[in-house]
Amino acid sequence: MTTDTPSQSVGSRVMTFTPSKEEFKDFNQYIAYMESQGAHRAGMARVIPPKGWKPRKTYDDIDDLVIPAPIQQVVTGQSGLFTQYNIQKKPMTVKEFRKTSNMDKFCNPRYADFDELERKFWKNLTFNPPLYGADVSGTLYDADVTEWNIGHLKTILDTVENESGIKIKGVNTPYLYFGMWKSAFAWHTEDMDLYSINFLHFGEPKSWYIVPPEHGKRLERLAKGFFPGNAQSCEAFLRHKMTLISPSILKKYSIPFEKVTQEAGQFIVTFPFGYHAGFNHGFNCAESTNFATQRWIDYGKQATLCSCRQDMVKISMDVFVLKYQPDRYKLWKAGKDNTAIDHSKPTPEAAKFLQDNKSQSPAEDEPEVTSSTQEEKRSLHFYTILDFLYKLTAARFCYVHLGLLLLFLDKRNVLPEPKTEKRTKLEPKPQPKVSSRKTTNSPSKKDKNSSTSTCETREAAETLSPADVLHVHSYAKGDYGEGEIQSKEDRSESCELALIHTSSLQQGAEEATTDKEAEGDLGQLPGHHPLIKDGMSDEGLCLNTEEGCLDGESWAKPLAHLWQDKPANLKKEREYNQRMCSRPPYCSICTLFHTHQFTHLGRMRTKPLIPEMCFATTTEEDSESEKPPATPYLEEDGTSLLISCSTCSIRVHSSCYGVDPATVSKDWKCVRCKANAMTENCCLCSLRGGALQKANNNKWVHVLCAVAVLEARFVNVTERSPVDLSGIPLQRFKLKCYYCKKRMKKASGCCVQCSHGRCPTAYHPTCAQAAGVLMRPDEWPFVVHVTCCRHKSPTQIERNKAAMNELTVGQKVICKHKNGRYYQCDVVQLSKETFYEVNFDDGSFSDNLFPEDIVTVLSWDPPPQGEVVQVRWTDGLVYGAKFVAAHAVHMYLVEFEDGSQLTAKRDDVYTLDEELPKRVKSRLSKASDMRFDGIFEEREIIQDSKRQRVINSRYRGDYIEPVIYRAIME
Repeated sequence: MTTDTPSQSVGSRVMTFTPSKEEFKDFNQYIAYMESQGAHRAGMARVIPPKGWKPRKTYDDIDDLVIPAPIQQVVTGQSGLFTQYNIQKKPMTVKEFRKTSNMDKFCNPRYADFDELERKFWKNLTFNPPLYGADVSGTLYDADVTEWNIGHLKTILDTVENESGIKIKGVNTPYLYFGMWKSAFAWHTEDMDLYSINFLHFGEPKSWYIVPPEHGKRLERLAKGFFPGNAQSCEAFLRHKMTLISPSILKKYSIPFEKVTQEAGQFIVTFPFGYHAGFNHGFNCAESTNFATQRWIDYGKQATLCSCRQDMVKISMDVFVLKYQPDRYKLWKAGKDNTAIDHSKPTPEAAKFLQDNKSQSPAEDEPEVTSSTQEEKRSLHFYTILDFLYKLTAARFCYVHLGLLLLFLDKRNVLPEPKTEKRTKLEPKPQPKVSSRKTTNSPSKKDKNSSTSTCETREAAETLSPADVLHVHSYAKGDYGEGEIQSKEDRSESCELALIHTSSLQQGAEEATTDKEAEGDLGQLPGHHPLIKDGMSDEGLCLNTEEGCLDGESWAKPLAHLWQDKPANLKKEREYNQRMCSRPPYCSICTLFHTHQFTHLGRMRTKPLIPEMCFATTTEEDSESEKPPATPYLEEDGTSLLISCSTCSIRVHSSCYGVDPATVSKDWKCVRCKANAMTENCCLCSLRGGALQKANNNKWVHVLCAVAVLEARFVNVTERSPVDLSGIPLQRFKLKCYYCKKRMKKASGCCVQCSHGRCPTAYHPTCAQAAGVLMRPDEWPFVVHVTCCRHKSPTQIERNKAAMNELTVGQKVICKHKNGRYYQCDVVQLSKETFYEVNFDDGSFSDNLFPEDIVTVLSWDPPPQGEVVQVRWTDGLVYGAKFVAAHAVHMYLVEFEDGSQLTAKRDDVYTLDEELPKRVKSRLSKASDMRFDGIFEEREIIQDSKRQRVINSRYRGDYIEPVIYRAIME
């Protein structure tokens, strides 16, 4: 058995194998040999067949082969993160496809090497959508070819067909793929995490990217962080094959990966849970299918499947476990077989090769192996730390609340530092193939046009929804609302912003040194900067012009004593902070992402709502010299300690405020109180209260505001301070807040804008949060979506199921009548129904089965989770399925005014005081007027007070139902 890569350390690189003619005859045996050499550790291997071997004598006779459903690949996104949409086109032959791919519009560009072509691929990915002749059933192998015949691999996956007679196209049957330049396949693992084999019959090469299986979960968490909406909709959204992440992003976040180029006549084998993606260099034809070994069975049992699409592949593992793991079958059926998968362990079929290697290994090689093993252990330890970090950064998005994720196009990508039990500084030895970054406490020199280039970058970006809706943020276009901007440059702030008592900042020699270093880290703002001019203004700073205009509104009443144009009142500020910390999410900073949900006092540890990426921001120059930053003080379960200031009573998560929980005591003080800067306020908004940090020129800023304002930057990400405001464009300071502009004489602070089109509506982040402005996650790169009151459509009003109260008998509600319209009705009866959820063998699922639909269960008790059951469907046939769960659902019997009754779920019933969705409002009717009784009761109504209307003489010969006619004429 031979490999071209004998010197590679196991698991570090994709191996290339060159079997002899004899070795090439037995496919399963050679796969076992490859795993004995550690090829599976990389997740992918390349196999070069013996010289002279050909699967087909000639390819000249395939021009008339029909590609039934070629797809056009429309890609949206930028900066290394993309979404791919497939648009089906009309059928075409291979000859037509080849002709199209060779056109100037679709042919590949000139390139010196594959690296240059790769750069051009990622640079031009969103332009000129290519065609891809994917998923064409069939094979190009000659019938007499037995070696590595993709249609007849004879692996244990054939058990599916042998035992059940089921053929799954592309899984246990071959698929053909006709590619052209730029046609690509997104990041994914194989269906059920199977093996796959791909042979490139002819044409241009194919480039592959592979993430080792042991790091697959990290890639999943990274993808969930960048595409939170997709992750919320489907846990296994990467199986949709729509997500493209460039290698530059993987490098930035230290996700290990390898690149492989497959030439014509070569095989690529992928191993279970190996995430891979790639693209074609030009016109080519490949053939692919899936296969399995005994090692795959554990992967198949634990595979995370897509449940949102009915065409997803699902294979019942019963037959495999019963046949190959009979001793674990009962344990597995009971749901107790939770053995962790060892990605480094080869398949059991490789045992004989491992024994041969042991018997043939010379003694002098042992020291080298030991050295390699130590290096691998160090690498594994380092990756384990990184894996823990990404568990904190990429997977901690909170989807149950309305959240806000900010886009930072200035490459803000700092990661938290490893967290150790002793909290000592971790200094891992340099590791090969892992890009490390440094977190610098001093901003790099900024280009004068940095803000301009950022705007231009955002302006060029488009986010295309599946419905082809173009959606561009207003600030991406540089439109700050002409009608909102005053002609003057001078902007005055409250008098509290004018001076800072520097003498009170000296808390000892050590703290003074720290403060000086922190101040030295921040560039001084120029004299003409709005924040400086405001503080130096000689004009009176009592900006109160229309004091009563806001105080009368319900959301503004609690803020009456917190406006910065009012005298400082520490007592009122403490009361406000105490009131806010008694409500979810109990953190002064996280309130930005949690609007108007009031429950009981929470635990002392809760999950922060602000993802780490919102804090981990640097300039583009800094990103080149970054190292993984310190831990954000999160526990392994994603919770963070809630701490309260003993002076001003603000409550924050230790991770949100950048405080090491080990240093917190009963007398802990926030940064402002520690500096005795009690009269200082946020320079970016108009409100007091909340958690503040130090900023440029001895200014102070809410951490909440620094997160919300796009260009603000945390210099020390771990400590969340100081905050560099020098990157905020001057135009943003000219915006006037929609809520407090009537109250303030001059525009002050810094606003964020509505994200809909060119809407100029602007808000201070604190005003927007207090007033309940909708801020929700968006897909990257537009991960923040602010919706003003004018654009708040009913379709965006999501019903909070937790807040939906139970209904009572006799209560007036609104429900859908059998005629399709909505009417008021009465709740006449309450009941509870039990529905079963199952996953069918063909990959589809149902979550509203009645217990009697399960024909194999004799008792009324639900079967155990994972139990194989038989389901009688509405067509009368019985289908195999696996039981998932039983759901108890409250059902309500409602009665309409016509006497008809209907049983509905709580989700389908609306209370009278509930805001109705647009689709309900448009079909809402009031049937309480007695003159409409004829429609329901079908009795004739003749009103003597009105002159009887007669039928038009033109239609006297036609029969018209009197009840309908009179009802219409009434």
